[in-house]
Amino acid sequence: MDKKKIIGDTLLFGGIMAYILLFGQLFGQQNILIGVSTITAMLMLLERDLTIHPVANTVKFAGLNLLTGLAAFAAGFSVWAAVPIHFVMMFIISYTLIFNLKNPLYLPFSLQYLFLLAIPVTASELPLRLVALVAGAVSIMGLQMLANRKRLTKNSDPLVKTICTALISKMDKKIAGEAADDENENIRKSIGSLRSMIYDQREEDYYLTEEGRLRLNISAALEKIDTLLDSLEPRHDAGGVVANVRALLSHIADSEGKVIDAAAISRESEQILESYRSNPPESSVQLRLLNNVDYLTDSLLALEELAPEIRKITRKFEEIPLKFKKLTLGSAPNHVTSLKLSYAVRMATGIAISGFLMDYFELAEGRWMMFTVLSVIIPFYEQSHKKMRDRIFATIVGAILVWIVFTLFPSNPVRTGLLLLAGYLMSYVKVYRYSTILVTFSAIGSVALITNETQFLTVERLLMVLAGVGIALLVNRFVFPYKLTDANDHLEEMSTDTLTSMLAEAKDAVAGQTAAGSHSVKNLLIISTMIEERARVNLQTAGQEAPDELFAPRRLAANTMYELLMWKELHGIRPDMTEQAAEILAGMQEKWSEHKSFAEMTDQIRQRLLSEPVLENKVILSILMELGTKFDRIVTDRLDWQLSRQA
Repeated sequence: MDKKKIIGDTLLFGGIMAYILLFGQLFGQQNILIGVSTITAMLMLLERDLTIHPVANTVKFAGLNLLTGLAAFAAGFSVWAAVPIHFVMMFIISYTLIFNLKNPLYLPFSLQYLFLLAIPVTASELPLRLVALVAGAVSIMGLQMLANRKRLTKNSDPLVKTICTALISKMDKKIAGEAADDENENIRKSIGSLRSMIYDQREEDYYLTEEGRLRLNISAALEKIDTLLDSLEPRHDAGGVVANVRALLSHIADSEGKVIDAAAISRESEQILESYRSNPPESSVQLRLLNNVDYLTDSLLALEELAPEIRKITRKFEEIPLKFKKLTLGSAPNHVTSLKLSYAVRMATGIAISGFLMDYFELAEGRWMMFTVLSVIIPFYEQSHKKMRDRIFATIVGAILVWIVFTLFPSNPVRTGLLLLAGYLMSYVKVYRYSTILVTFSAIGSVALITNETQFLTVERLLMVLAGVGIALLVNRFVFPYKLTDANDHLEEMSTDTLTSMLAEAKDAVAGQTAAGSHSVKNLLIISTMIEERARVNLQTAGQEAPDELFAPRRLAANTMYELLMWKELHGIRPDMTEQAAEILAGMQEKWSEHKSFAEMTDQIRQRLLSEPVLENKVILSILMELGTKFDRIVTDRLDWQLSRQA
């Protein structure tokens, strides 16, 4: 095992324990579990950059925490009033903090609500609890400001270097006639990571910062260079374009330190481009390759020259289109709300039922029934069955371990040390079935340490877990069930909508009706990447393969449309080609909307390309021909998929 990881995990565990103990000292033992849920939220939220609006986000978290605190307090007045309170509260938390394209964040806040129900406070103790909840919100944003304040700036250049290194390795393998599967995956994942950070940095969930705009252009240029190298077949290239591109990428990858020397790279790029000005390559693909290198180095240089105080500035010259505004349940497309609505209703129903049973029958350990419902009701129906089995198995094994260990070691200091050891080992055990054994051991052991009623608690908790599993089974089966196949169908619909919007943006921009570099098209490119990454995760979760050929046509169609707009932004389009290109894009819109083949249109574009004398026009036609080819592949794959499902 990596020594650095052991040291890092040990320090992290020490920090977690210190925070929880300090929280308990400041706000009392009745609020210490708020510290547990807060540290969980702090660590989970580190994957998101929330620093673009620190004050607003602090207010949001404080408001959510206060709402959970007041709701939990109000639920204690009446068994019957608690049912709608539980339902509404869990619906708000679940619907707000589960996402179609990003990992969900509901767990720590849902857990916190259950903690508050499990340890109620009196009216005189309520103010301190509310202060503790506000302190938790401040802690979340405090860690964000420490860890994520310059996340995009610090992490982007290393990712760009990683992509360039993978591109070089891929070129070398292609020359040697070898497969480059590892390099292709590395490039895709690195571009996805970069765009995910840019997505988090948007203002009002739409406007890209100046830094985000330039870094997105860098990612798009690198992605297109990768695609063009595939189509160019470097081992058959007679010219020096590929060799020049390789040399430039090597200098980016080999830049000393974490920051790329964009000025030096730009000077080298200018020298390369200058050598082709008097004798440009006859191949439109080679010219597109040089153009993307130019776009890459220009964006790197503009980023280097961007003053620190300008990096997070956004240009709000355009209204946020309706499709990017936060929609109500009634106006949102089905594929946007289906997952969120399904999970939120199921979770709210499960907690409302288990909470009612706990209060009505005055079950002393009924909170474990609620914890089990929270654990087993998950977004996708298929996964819930395995979690149910794992939960029961882990509960039985964990309970037996508590009974054995506490029988062998009657000393409370030794027992406390073993509980701390179990908590530390959780950072190394990633499989749910086995990590839950440690969670169960720690949970039962902590209560048993105080009450010294180990066996009684073990049996009662096991019964509560079984009851929770039963409730979750019924809810998952009969209340808005949502399957992985549903999720993938909806992601495909989102992808289709995204490509439809990009095609409309491309046509309008080519015709001069909108700006080529609008926030809208940049958002669509990022979203297209995130849809693919989420679909891959879903397939892997289901134990299925996620071959690149399943996703490549949609990814390349989005990137090719962005390349067209990059070319227009950088060079413009000749008047004689503007009308042709707009006409072709309008034809593509019609075929795409009617799910018709693009083969005939693509062949017509190819014929125009062969007879076109102007090199700049050849580039535009080459881009449009590639776009038609990708759309045709998507339509064909979609038809094949529908036929296979019918069979």
